[in-house]
Amino acid sequence: MCHFRLRHSWLVDSHAWDERYSGKELVWSLGPNMFVEQYCADLPVGTAVDLAAGEGRNALWLAEMAHRPVTTEDGPRTAIDTLVW
Repeated sequence: MCHFRLRHSWLVDSHAWDERYSGKELVWSLGPNMFVEQYCADLPVGTAVDLAAGEGRNALWLAEMAHRPVTTEDGPRTAIDTLVW
């Protein structure tokens, strides 16, 4: 079983994340995380990797900013399966 160590020492397994992402509603907004937007807006166009991609909002924004390719990775299979492309 895969486990992720979160801040405050919470221990959440991948099944809990799969359950979180299995609903019909988005867990996060459609727009990019404000820190990703703030720190990546002025980067030169190039290859991008979105780790802990969740539903893909940051990867989608990076692709809209002309980054190619944008690779995504996340532990919960359901998050990857429901990317918002």
